[in-house]
Amino acid sequence: MTKTVKGIPLYLISVIATNIIYYAFLIPAAFLYPGYSPFQHTVSALGNTTKNPSGWFLFSICLILMSIALIPFIIDQKKWCEGQPSVKKYIIAIQILGYFNSISMTMIGIFPTDTASSQHSFWSLMNFLCIELVIILAIIGLRNHPSYWKRLSIIAIMDFVFCATYLTLLRVYRPIATIFEWLTFIFILGFLLMLGFNMYKEGL
Repeated sequence: MTKTVKGIPLYLISVIATNIIYYAFLIPAAFLYPGYSPFQHTVSALGNTTKNPSGWFLFSICLILMSIALIPFIIDQKKWCEGQPSVKKYIIAIQILGYFNSISMTMIGIFPTDTASSQHSFWSLMNFLCIELVIILAIIGLRNHPSYWKRLSIIAIMDFVFCATYLTLLRVYRPIATIFEWLTFIFILGFLLMLGFNMYKEGL
């Protein structure tokens, strides 16, 4: 049985809260960073304790809270399997990646880019890999599910391209790479949010 709060499924509250946390913390952190621009600075730069002394903690708190807020949403992905056993292996893989991604977000928040760059870079890479793999598994695994809104795959594919573009440009032409990192996070959060509404509207 779906757990609800005042009739709203916990998984929907979970993914809505995750989106709110992202913007509620990172926008103020960006304003506190002197001269910050998404076209010049990475998202992780907001957590730089030296260059953003007044707002770095907002970045860390944001990542940790998001990792916690996502858990109910990840758990309830099992609802896609109800009456559709063929998607079970995909959903289990998505859940495992989701839990690991929550850990990676926590680690990103714990290790600032300026004081623990190697640890931060490792967990950031894990975060991006998880995003890419979740997108692939969701598109393939849910494509024939009768309750899945197939148009959501357009958002997912765009996010996959943004993420791949960021990881490529980061190595060959860093100056314009950062905006694609921002787009990656905005679109993956948007995709998860719409997936939550998809589940809600279809009665999962």
